[in-house]
Amino acid sequence: MAHDSAERGYSNRRRFLHLTGAAGVVSLAGCASGNNDDDDSEGDEPREEVQQSSSSGDSEPDEIQEGGTLRVAYQGDPDGLDPYAISEASAWNTVYNICETLITFEDGEVTGRLAEEFEVDENVYYFKLEEGVQFHGGYGQLTASDVVYSFERMQEEDSRMRSDLEVLDEVREVGEYEVELELEEVFGPFVAFLTRPHWVIVSEEAVTDQGGSIGDYQEPVGTGPFVFEEYRPDDRIELSAFDDYYGEGPYVDEIDILIIPDNDARALALENDDVDFAESISGQDVERILDNEETKTALSEATTWVNVHFNSSQEPWSNPDVRRALSHALDRQAVVDAVLEGFGDPSVQTFPEGHFWYHENLDNERWHDPERAQEILAEAGNPLEGETLEIKTSSDFQTMEGTAQILQANLAEIGVEAELNNQEFTTHVTDYVEGNYGALAFSEPFEVDPDRHYWNSFVNPGYNHYGESQPDGDRLESLLREARTTSDDEQRKELYREAEEIVQENTPWLSVALGDTVNGMRENVHGFQDWTLPYDRYWTMWIEQ
Repeated sequence: MAHDSAERGYSNRRRFLHLTGAAGVVSLAGCASGNNDDDDSEGDEPREEVQQSSSSGDSEPDEIQEGGTLRVAYQGDPDGLDPYAISEASAWNTVYNICETLITFEDGEVTGRLAEEFEVDENVYYFKLEEGVQFHGGYGQLTASDVVYSFERMQEEDSRMRSDLEVLDEVREVGEYEVELELEEVFGPFVAFLTRPHWVIVSEEAVTDQGGSIGDYQEPVGTGPFVFEEYRPDDRIELSAFDDYYGEGPYVDEIDILIIPDNDARALALENDDVDFAESISGQDVERILDNEETKTALSEATTWVNVHFNSSQEPWSNPDVRRALSHALDRQAVVDAVLEGFGDPSVQTFPEGHFWYHENLDNERWHDPERAQEILAEAGNPLEGETLEIKTSSDFQTMEGTAQILQANLAEIGVEAELNNQEFTTHVTDYVEGNYGALAFSEPFEVDPDRHYWNSFVNPGYNHYGESQPDGDRLESLLREARTTSDDEQRKELYREAEEIVQENTPWLSVALGDTVNGMRENVHGFQDWTLPYDRYWTMWIEQ
């Protein structure tokens, strides 16, 4: 394969974007779903006000001002900072400002980050790296060997990305700044995987200096716009600007991240000028922030998928009628109104209307219908009679706890008793992944490709244990495997449509809503970008003095 033609590199980049379905990862603005029989909410005014504020935007000054400290309030404490061992959004967000991926998104399209050129030939991915890129801390220049090492480390036994990389046959250095990844076969979602925030490139020497094993690398060294300085669990994270950064920005000198889990405390810190940027402002605080001349908001739509997972290997959840009944019992609009505080839309699918991966006119969608829920249980011989269901949740996240509480109340309305098992979030995630649950309220960040939701949940037999004993279990796994080995996104979409029809009919999970994120900022903070992925890029932000 020749790689020395700049003209060919351009044509292959356009082909690359076409093959990987750039249409499938466009911006979500204006795409959120609201057309369903649950949607009778009258509480949209705060959301509409934030939408109008976000779309009109603040008056950006003509010139960017550099310097100062951007004080950020996180809603959650990271579960570590080793990029290949983390599973929590605040950890991913932090790492993505320190380390960099080969490719990323700009304006909804796949583009290079550490790779200045890239192309795909069936199952071989070629990357030409930016030259002269430096690692933090004097660890030298990025070369192809760092990419090879990083992908080999991602494949180690304890890496959280190991299962995603089972398809990777070989990663090889073909030049000092050239790398090829050869997959065992065509793999449809691979580009989407490469853009995710923990698929970053690290320095072998830096990892070795910190112990070498997965989980040891808690002071990440990257090539990104910010340098890791300090992390004090449950307190703060400190980053500083990387003076030798090869890209645009950063514009501030430092990032001081405070861990403030309480929603009200985060909003109050913003109003009191204790922070400049506050993640995930609660809906009840939005109007007050908007009314304050010194603060403002920015809306990112459909950033979170709210759901309830069922373990189909455990009774009574192994009974499809039980799961179907619960899908009709849950009042999704109540979750949107009471838990998301109006910032979201009820949804029985994982993507919003208008998105490439949304499926129109599915005829077996299950919306709120308590009478139908009771009918299903009665027709099945009352399998929940005398049962007390357990629903696991976590009060570390209001969305999970509130969803479980509403489901519990809805079940009581149809004569089913349920109790909540409220647990610490890391335990909650572990129980989900290891199958130690029957029903589990959850929420997950937006994914650009459906494989991320379906595969881990339903294959081998997945976190939801939807195996061959379940209706169309074999067919569902067959569809998901075929979708992985198809490069054409239109063909993949048809496969996922059939898979979604099986999911809608048999409810191995209960899709609840697509939630928005409302971030709060001081009035003098500029440069925030509502991005394709639900993470914040602090290097584009600056403070007007």
